[in-house]
Amino acid sequence: MKRRGYISPHIETRENFEAAFRGFAEDKESRENVRRFAANLEANLEELLSEYRNESGQTSPYQDEEIFEPKRRIISKLPTRDHVRQWAVLLQIEKFLCDTYIRRSCSCVKGRGTHDFVNLLREELYKDPDGTRYFVQLDVHHYFPNIDHALMQDRVRDKIKDPKLLRFLDEFICSFPQGLPLGVKLSQILANFFLAPFDYDAINLFGVASDADKMAYWRERYITDSFLTCRTQAQADELAKGVAYMSAKFDRFARQPIKYFRFADNIVMLHEDKTFLHLVTEMCIMVLARDYLLEVNRSWNVRPVWSGGIDVCGYVSYQTHRSLRKRNKKALCRQVAKCKKKGMSPEETRKACASRIGFALHANAHNLLRKLDINMEKRLGKVIKTRRANIPFKGMRYDQKRPFTDLVCKSEADEDRYKIMLLDYAIEDSKVETEDYFAEVTKEDGSIRQEKRTRPKKCLVIRYKKIIQVQSRLIADGKEEETYIYEQERDKDGNPTGRDAEYYSYTGSSVMLDQAEKDFTKDDLPCPTVIMEQVNKQNKKFYKFT
Repeated sequence: MKRRGYISPHIETRENFEAAFRGFAEDKESRENVRRFAANLEANLEELLSEYRNESGQTSPYQDEEIFEPKRRIISKLPTRDHVRQWAVLLQIEKFLCDTYIRRSCSCVKGRGTHDFVNLLREELYKDPDGTRYFVQLDVHHYFPNIDHALMQDRVRDKIKDPKLLRFLDEFICSFPQGLPLGVKLSQILANFFLAPFDYDAINLFGVASDADKMAYWRERYITDSFLTCRTQAQADELAKGVAYMSAKFDRFARQPIKYFRFADNIVMLHEDKTFLHLVTEMCIMVLARDYLLEVNRSWNVRPVWSGGIDVCGYVSYQTHRSLRKRNKKALCRQVAKCKKKGMSPEETRKACASRIGFALHANAHNLLRKLDINMEKRLGKVIKTRRANIPFKGMRYDQKRPFTDLVCKSEADEDRYKIMLLDYAIEDSKVETEDYFAEVTKEDGSIRQEKRTRPKKCLVIRYKKIIQVQSRLIADGKEEETYIYEQERDKDGNPTGRDAEYYSYTGSSVMLDQAEKDFTKDDLPCPTVIMEQVNKQNKKFYKFT
């Protein structure tokens, strides 16, 4: 194995430490600790450079922070000076260490993150559906805290022989009480580097094919387990071909590389045979415990890909498509619902939820985005359709349309939240719903008969402003007068403009249509009102102005 030395002379240069600060401070210039360090940059860099040359630097005490996204984790923080010193080392060794990773190890490598990992997984699932019928997902229990210091130091010495650099890395590894700290870039690189030999061994089935004794043992295990786990007629037909056939089948599997993927401590393996994949999993767990002193969570199981998919990195991957993890779907729906309750337009909602929407676009989530009224494809046809839309009120825009359900109040206790100022209304033919009616038709012989025909239903479209606060003030003769504060329009950045926002909505409610035709006229407007949801004697819901 090639080892590299003469690294420290490249680390202990002023240019390297300046580049280290720039790398760490990128996109962090507004942080208070970075600004303080930059205020006296020359002296700070000179001090760090001297500490590395003299080997007098020590890792500062860690500050722990507890987070719950999406599960409980302890993040360990260090001062800026420690990050810059570690970055100076990483600039010289990161590529060298990362070059030892297999291509399907995608964590802590620039350009090989979450989406690269799921894309590699999808490529294998699409390319070989028969060879990827089953999968197993292994997760190392508390990976970072359980990395053994002595094994980590030995692992580093397999690739580095620079004495000064080794002493620096030893000090960093032992600076944390147990394992490696979570939240420091150097520890992420080392943690991924720690399992790099395991990746090669797992892909090659830990050398079983080259050892006759191991081959005989696992071949016997495979045949025995195949008989014990036989559940279907297809499996029975396979076993009926005889022991020689099953032995040859195992030998073929043992000489083929395993379809293996790893994201940090999350391992995914694919295979066409469920029993063989169980044996490979058993080998992996045994080697991790014996050679790396790591324990695998017991929640693993060999499952078919078509039943539930592979849930990893926020997506659920199948052989035909990829969907969002349920937790991420719900989070996106909640965020969109909050934006709509605030009266934000679809464009404003897209900007506010851009991160989650961008994550969803990497999955087959177009139907979900359509239901949430989020269309990321601004095609020319959609622009033309929007411009040709029949706007019911002069001077209004298509993006001022709001769902009628957003106006409905279901409880009297919530009336203040759903109060609107009704400005105008119109009765139009519905473009969605139709009704049957009988028309009198005169025949050629002069007779009249009833003929069934179809026509659009009537719908009510209302123009309104949302009332967010009601204020009372005294006027002449001690009388009170109500004034209203309305929801405001927002600019492209989501900031209030000072102008009252106006909206329009459609409804086919027969009760509200009847009210508009008989109970009030446009001369009564503008007028505040609340649209209430009520229930009649037949327990059917209806809506009315109150």
